[in-house]
Amino acid sequence: MKSKVILLFLFLIGCNDKSLEPTTYEIKDEVSGEIYLLRKKPKLKKSIVYCTKRKENVVVWVDWHVNQTPEYTYRVDSYKNYLEKTWVEQHYGYRIAP
Repeated sequence: MKSKVILLFLFLIGCNDKSLEPTTYEIKDEVSGEIYLLRKKPKLKKSIVYCTKRKENVVVWVDWHVNQTPEYTYRVDSYKNYLEKTWVEQHYGYRIAP
């Protein structure tokens, strides 16, 4: 029992308020210009991530631009719209209307 109390005390001393907050990444949609807050940074061509601002899953398409600035841009679509697309569109991309 004493060891659990000591461990809890050491844990509380070592942690500050900043370390307990979840990290979020802010990205800007190229099509609509909206800003999304995501729990993890999308790195793949297509990522399905949770948006903390909208409180729903979104599909993020990353367009890489080699040797250019900016290095990559984002296109964001709703998960519902993504599910309505065909298999080919889901895997190879589709046009996102603003």
